[in-house]
Amino acid sequence: MFDPNPEIPHVLEDIPESEQRALLEKAATWIVRRGLTAPAILFLEIGKPLNFLGSQLLIGFSPFIQVVFKGDEYQKFALILERDENVELLIELIEAHS
Repeated sequence: MFDPNPEIPHVLEDIPESEQRALLEKAATWIVRRGLTAPAILFLEIGKPLNFLGSQLLIGFSPFIQVVFKGDEYQKFALILERDENVELLIELIEAHS
């Protein structure tokens, strides 16, 4: 199968833990700076049982999400949010930054 951009990961295991943490930190900082702490935490808590579906919906919302993440960071962020523990970590980071 032809892959137009082989550098964009297709599975979470291709993204180093340190890079996952850095992207979650970036998202948390962006959310807190814009005063979206409460809505973001509410949305993440409500959507936790459906986080895999939510991560897939990010593809549909790509024009909005790409305001925060550029290029391959967007695809990586969507993959990171597939895991429950990463959603919980994002919530913790948002709370820590606020």
